[in-house]
Amino acid sequence: MSHSPQAPVNPYRVAAVVMIGSFMAVLDGTIVNVAVPSLQGYYAGPDGTPPPYSSVAWAITGYALATAAIIPLTDYGLRRVGHRWMYVGSIALFTLASVLCALSPSLGVLIAMRVFQGLCGGCIMPVGTALVASVAGDRLGRMMSLMGIPMLIAPVVGPILGGWLVDVASWHWVFLINVPFGLGAALLGLVLLPRRDSRRAAVLDVPGVLLMSPGLALVLWGVSNAGAGAPVASPSVWAPLAVGLAMVVLFVRRSLTTAHPLLDLTILGLRPYRTAILLAVSFQAAFTADLLLLPSYLQQVRGLGAMETGLLIAPTGLGALVTMPVAANLIDRLPPRRVIPFGMTAMLLSVLALTQVGPSTGVWWLAVVLTVQGMGIGGTMMPVSTAALQAVRRAEVGNATTLFNIGQQVFGAVGIAVVSVILALLLAATPLGGQAVAGELGGAQLAAGLAQAAQAFGRAFWMPTACLAVALVLALRLPNRVVVPAEDLPPVASSEARA
Repeated sequence: MSHSPQAPVNPYRVAAVVMIGSFMAVLDGTIVNVAVPSLQGYYAGPDGTPPPYSSVAWAITGYALATAAIIPLTDYGLRRVGHRWMYVGSIALFTLASVLCALSPSLGVLIAMRVFQGLCGGCIMPVGTALVASVAGDRLGRMMSLMGIPMLIAPVVGPILGGWLVDVASWHWVFLINVPFGLGAALLGLVLLPRRDSRRAAVLDVPGVLLMSPGLALVLWGVSNAGAGAPVASPSVWAPLAVGLAMVVLFVRRSLTTAHPLLDLTILGLRPYRTAILLAVSFQAAFTADLLLLPSYLQQVRGLGAMETGLLIAPTGLGALVTMPVAANLIDRLPPRRVIPFGMTAMLLSVLALTQVGPSTGVWWLAVVLTVQGMGIGGTMMPVSTAALQAVRRAEVGNATTLFNIGQQVFGAVGIAVVSVILALLLAATPLGGQAVAGELGGAQLAAGLAQAAQAFGRAFWMPTACLAVALVLALRLPNRVVVPAEDLPPVASSEARA
């Protein structure tokens, strides 16, 4: 199909708009956690009895489940509505939902508004990634590196900013802080995002939606329950897992047989894409497990506050900012196998070093390890996304991005759940470690308990280490040649590329 001549789109302007929205979405996933005690106090009953933590936690769980449920629909939305309006609409509705969360008169209303917010927030990252990829041209690696900045900064800033807002103002501002970001991103989107859009006729696979979205949410619900401490044999774990996995299997079967599937799974036939997505989910499981263990170790074993923890983790972001632009430039010019394994090796070595943490591990040693870890993240996270998108046709970017985000969402939750169970078992196996981190000991017993807890944390770090070892093996299986976009290949070569 021929296109009429038009002014070139500045991809850096598009990336700047998407970065603002992505920062807001990722920030919201971490900033609310610190407000749970305040929410319990605010929504206490007439007799002053606060609602149980498990009830308030649904404000977090409901958001995560809604985010997962909406992701499969984003590719359909891109085809039906177009990149520009899909992104601006998601940002605007997310901002509205944030205001409604802050104004919620009851806990039930807050949970409902958080689900609404999650449905909007789940669209922001995949749609933003597809939007940037659609205008990146031969600068895909550099554009993806910019997309990685919010994903690195927001998890560090979230707990610090959230704690400060709750202390100096109230929990309402944990949600209201989204308003300036949302309004800025929506207005800039209307002005700077390309007006030419790729809207086209699209058929909604309703049975696919009814299988995939609830199935994915049920899987994550079961995994999250396991991570929250429920026994694996508990119906709250195995029942949603079994039903959810069965629905996902039926969805896969339908997708491979229907003419207009919700997601085209045949894209997994592309070996470079398949390898990249397997690498990404292995990395994501390790990354989320590491993100859980490290702050918990610093606060529960070392006794640091949220702000001190954030400052100590800051070298991770600084290290990533050093290597990210270098890796982005290289991934646009060199084969993925010559770029990604170096960052993956740095990440693997840093997490391996964390298996040796103790009750008094030096702060400077930790800072060096976390700087190396950040350098590994910067050399890995977005280059893997770039390697995946380089392998697909431009028309398949939305579908490829959606599958990529689903994999990351699921295995991110799996990483948290698995390492939570491992850590709980390791702490329970110590005489005093569990009591020490719970603050139930004092004096010499506390010192002994913290030493045992530190050893348990060190052993728990072997789980992300193992995932990163698998990821490194997969990185060495990435293409050793520059991947030519499939639309630039002759028809026969394009077919052969999927072998």
